[in-house]
Amino acid sequence: MYPIIIQYGDFVLASWHLFFVIGAFAAWFGINSLRSTILPELKERELDRLFVLLYICGYFGARIFSILFEEKIYNPLAFIKALFSFGSMTLYGGIIAVTIATLIFSYRKNLAIIRIASLFVGPGLIAIGIGRIGCFLNGDDFGKAIPDQLSPSWWTVQFPNLGDSIYRYPVQLWEAAFGILSGLLLIILARRFPTKTLWVADAGVIAYTSARFVLEYYRGDERGYFLGSVLSTSQGVSILLLAIWITFRLRSSLKTKTL
Repeated sequence: MYPIIIQYGDFVLASWHLFFVIGAFAAWFGINSLRSTILPELKERELDRLFVLLYICGYFGARIFSILFEEKIYNPLAFIKALFSFGSMTLYGGIIAVTIATLIFSYRKNLAIIRIASLFVGPGLIAIGIGRIGCFLNGDDFGKAIPDQLSPSWWTVQFPNLGDSIYRYPVQLWEAAFGILSGLLLIILARRFPTKTLWVADAGVIAYTSARFVLEYYRGDERGYFLGSVLSTSQGVSILLLAIWITFRLRSSLKTKTL
């Protein structure tokens, strides 16, 4: 693996952070390409400010989630020190923080959340996919060992940082491919059918939460627990987010019909 892309003296460019930034800028380009189609009333300068806000929220949300649920640091002083130090990050923590910030923004600007979600979900999936490449290079979020009946092949991978010479599922690359391809597809379809873009958010939320739920079964790192030992933490979050989204869409639909 390549956890460090460049090292010059005390300067270190970590793989995961480089791809985090690349993913964020890829999302920015994708969002700008869809703005005039999905949400033209959101001006470019306002969108840029929102993007910066969401970038910061995504970073600190991912870090906070990791500190609380992986590093299990609860002491206030130690928590603050960890928060402003480089360390592990949990994707769903970033997603939750970005969602909360987007909800506040949509309320203050009186913009429909479904339209903002339709604008962000495709580019967001691309950002997630690119970020997972960084996880792969860093040797994080690795997959389970392949079963004994399967022979090592081109699609299996060993992680030198684990030091166990075990062939594993390349689950980070599976999620990377899914995120990038599904995100590109949603962007293309949104541009191709500009009058039917509201379904883009539904497709993105359902696709990612479902894919993440399945991919969790192939993860080999510590996953935490939800509902005892039945599901992992991320599977539980996937179910909760999907349930919240479906409830929100049903309520919106019913409200529209009664008006």
